[in-house]
Amino acid sequence: MNDSIDTALAGFDPTLLPIIKAQKGHVEARPGPVGQAFHLQPDHETLSGWYDGLTIRPGFSLVLSDLHFAEESISRHHCGDHLKLHFKLSGTSVIGSDREEDATVSSGLMSFLVQPAYSMKYERMLRETHERSITMICSKDFVSGLLSPHTPDLPTSIADFLRARTSQFSYSTLPMPAQMRPIVEDILSQPRSNTLGNLMLEAKSLELLCFAIKQILGNSRAAEFVRARDRRKIEELCQILDDDTQASLSIADLCRHLAWNETQMMECFKQVTGTTISNYRQRVRMDNALRQLCDTDASITEVAFNAGYEHPSNFATAFKRTFGYSPRLARTRLN
Repeated sequence: MNDSIDTALAGFDPTLLPIIKAQKGHVEARPGPVGQAFHLQPDHETLSGWYDGLTIRPGFSLVLSDLHFAEESISRHHCGDHLKLHFKLSGTSVIGSDREEDATVSSGLMSFLVQPAYSMKYERMLRETHERSITMICSKDFVSGLLSPHTPDLPTSIADFLRARTSQFSYSTLPMPAQMRPIVEDILSQPRSNTLGNLMLEAKSLELLCFAIKQILGNSRAAEFVRARDRRKIEELCQILDDDTQASLSIADLCRHLAWNETQMMECFKQVTGTTISNYRQRVRMDNALRQLCDTDASITEVAFNAGYEHPSNFATAFKRTFGYSPRLARTRLN
């Protein structure tokens, strides 16, 4: 293990230790909101970018990442006794375990991962992937202070985790509500080297945590009234919409493709995702525009045209409504 990790290991919250030990690269330790935080740059020729890890409360930490994978990357590790909440702004990965089917996690999704001690998880990052994400790592004691196994609408996997009745890794994905996206973006772009920056991170992290818990509980309640077959159709529909960045498929086209009645499709989509197909499509357009601002040299006018806007001013208004800041500021902050 890197010497810089050895000398500072005692200053980190236990929720961060598995992350630090699993990585290879240069680690810079620095004061965080609670205990030690770290900045890590991977030491690998096919992986570039950074991880930042910091603790907000004892037993509640964040790992922020902005990484470019030139080649496919597979990682396997034994889990700590943690509940993780993952928010993916860009990139695609595949997660699974020795007992669970592989699940593709695309941009615009949030996930909750139940990771009992010594359970096994693997993750495969696709080649030529740019991942920007936040992972919240919560100890069982921290989660128990917020939720109990008897909390109404709590998913069974989390309830069993709190009761210490499960030893297997499990996960679930659901759409990231529109109000979460600007918070995630702000956390990723906040300065983390001063007291004011740490205070802002603390406030936004707690806000995001509250939104995430409400989303998990609300999704569990809504899913009770949607058949498993229809939920699978909604997952397929979300993937189609994510790929159809120009919104070339009409509602009628989608109905034919899924062999689904329009009214039922619209109702189930809103029930499961918490938004309409139209609003979801708008998010896809804005997410695609954000990726272009981050990953390409295209002008803001070109990005606006690619997003289907004839007038850049209209695009700028829609973009700011979605993310809370202008395209020009987005390019400055993300690059």
